[in-house]
This record gives sequence, C-alpha cells and structure tokens, in this order.
Amino acid sequence: MAAVDPRLTAFSYRRQRLDGSAPGALGALEAVVGVYSAMPGGPLSIRVRAAGTSPDGVRALETDRAAVRMRAMRTSAFLVPRTTAGLVAAATAVPAGRFRWLLRAAGVGDDELPAVRAAVLGAAAEPGTPAELRARLAERGLDGGSAPWTLGPALGRVLSLLTAFGDLAAVGGASLSSNALRYVDRRAWLGNSDDADDADGAAVTHADATRARAWLAGEYLRAFGPARVDDLAWWAGWSRPTAEAALRVHETVDTGDGRLLLAIDAPAFEGAPHLADELVLLPKWDAWTMGYPVDGRARFVDLDVHDRVFDGDGNGLAMVLLAGRAIGAWTHRGERGTMQVDLDLFDPVRPRERDGIDTELAAIARFLGYRGVAVREVPTVIPARRRIRRPLGVGPDGTRTAADR
Repeated sequence: MAAVDPRLTAFSYRRQRLDGSAPGALGALEAVVGVYSAMPGGPLSIRVRAAGTSPDGVRALETDRAAVRMRAMRTSAFLVPRTTAGLVAAATAVPAGRFRWLLRAAGVGDDELPAVRAAVLGAAAEPGTPAELRARLAERGLDGGSAPWTLGPALGRVLSLLTAFGDLAAVGGASLSSNALRYVDRRAWLGNSDDADDADGAAVTHADATRARAWLAGEYLRAFGPARVDDLAWWAGWSRPTAEAALRVHETVDTGDGRLLLAIDAPAFEGAPHLADELVLLPKWDAWTMGYPVDGRARFVDLDVHDRVFDGDGNGLAMVLLAGRAIGAWTHRGERGTMQVDLDLFDPVRPRERDGIDTELAAIARFLGYRGVAVREVPTVIPARRRIRRPLGVGPDGTRTAADR
C-alpha cells in the first residue's frame, strides 16, 4: 500500500476541527456542514470539535432553534445550522417518490395524503412524541376506527414521511443518548419560512438547486478536501456528472491523484504541519469518517484494518485516533447507569496512550450522563454477521480492480 501524504491527514483533520478548535457547538456544525443526528453520535461529534462544549450547549442548538434535523446528504438524517438548512435541502433534494414506500407501508393512498398531512400538522403545532400526537389526533376524532394510519408503527411511518418531505421538524429530547424524538410543524417551529438566507442575504428556495449544489461542493472541499470528484459524489449522494458540474464554478487545484482543493486553501495545505501524537475518540458515524467512500479513507485508516472500523453495511464505527489515524475501534452501551465499553486496539499501545484512552472514555461517559465507565478489550467490535461486503471492484487494499477501472 502506497504511503499516505501526511499533509492529507493533517490538513483535513484540522479543517474538521478535530483539534477541538471550533468556537462552540454551532461552530462545530458549521465547520463540517452538519453532523449525523443520531444520538449519541451527533452530540459526541460536536463535543470533539468544540473543546469545552457542555451537554447544555449541545441541547441549546435545538431548543434555541439554531439548528434543525433534516434529511440531507444521501438522504441520511443530519443536524445542520438553521442558516444553511435551505441550501442543504436544495442541494440534496431527491424525488418525493423515494419516500412513497413509507406511505404505502402506513396504508395511506396518494389521494389521502393531503388530508393526512393537514391532520398531522394541525396536531403538531407544538412538539409532541408519537404517543402525544396520537392522543391529539384522537381528540380531533381521528382514532383507530376512522384513521388506521394513527395506530402502531403506521403513525411512525407517516411522521417519517412528513419529516422527509419537510412538513415536520424532528426535535431531540433532554437525553443525549436517546433517539426518542418529538415532531412539530416545521413552519410553526421555525417561522413562516424556513428558507435560509445565504451569505449574501438572498433567500434560498428549493428552486435554486444548481446554486445550492455549487455551494455544497465548495463547502465539501473546504471541510473535507483535498478530495476527488468521486468522493464528493458519494458523500452528497449525487451522480458523478452532477458533482463535476457543481465543482466547475470553483477555482481548484489538484494536489495529486485527482484530489482537489479550493485554490485559496492551497498555501495552507502545502505548509500543513504534521500532527502531534494526540489521542482523539470519534463516535460512530462521525462526519470525517463518513465523508469518503471506501477507496478515499486512507487519510485516516490503514486499509488493512479498515474492516475493523467499518461494518458490513458501511457504517463508520467509533474510532480511536492517534495523530489523525485510526489505532482502534470502540462501541458502548448503557447498563445500570454505567457506560460499558468494548475496545479493539489494533496493536499494543504505550501505557500513557492507554491511560489517555481511559481518561477520554470517562469524560465521554460524564458528558452523556453516565455515573461511570467500564472498559474491556475485545478482538473486534463488529459482529460476524456484519462483516464487510466490499463494493464490487474495490480490493482489500482499497484500490480499484481491473474490472472496475
């Protein structure tokens, strides 16, 4: 395997604010476009980027309505700054039909959707859990007898559909470890219009897709570059021609192997100092580790251990980084108030490094509200049933095979 240019690791590590330099929770979001909204990964991605951020600081992103949960890149759920939500939505929009399976699964016909939408939005003027919304719907005469879609998992599918369509906003609760969400009419929550203003103050609507994609492409290179066109296409969920067109408006330089960087950032890349031997623990689905396809991840993981930090579905697991490179993987679960950690270290580490890992795990446990932490070392954190199913044409070293070139 060819050696990785250390500037590639050092530059993107710092641009990701993994040195803890983001100015607060909102600054951490802005640095990486957005973080995956699943708990506790999202809060931990913010914490690692903004040193000193408190749990209350993370919660305030939603309670103060400075950030919003939404379907974004690759139709995954993200937490993004409210000021750029309109741009992200316009750049990553997919046909509504992509989510119609939820409607069918809920037993709702296309002709019934307008009435269902109106009923749910009428009940969601204030944030409510699915159970609370179900009770409000019943008060309006929509009980299981007259509206089967309000029963059991059907209502959850309707809520997911309306969230994907942008009718509802999903709001997290007090716990940073729970994915129990409340749902609210998006316009009631964010105002009469949630179309964000861009940096020039001009309103951005879903009709501005071309301009929004150009903006997102520039943001990707700023936060994840140097990166290839294929990296951007994979991250954003675009075709390669769409990614090429979005990049065309930017002045870029090729730093080697087709990895592009905004021209304005080239001097900083050329002079990027190497990283010190500092330890950082990333959560599952961190923005950096989920920012590149398999053959673009060499900047932070040796591909001979790739399958110990990515599972068979392509999920980037929680990682231990030393000088910006993965030296281990970890998972955790709550058990009677204790954060139980499984730790897979790829090679023996020095005592001070192991002490640093334990210290950071204890800090994460406190951040999430656990009373303590217990750590055990394991040979792998990936169950056998979730072993890697590598994409066709990508070899074990991450290079493309002849059939795929």
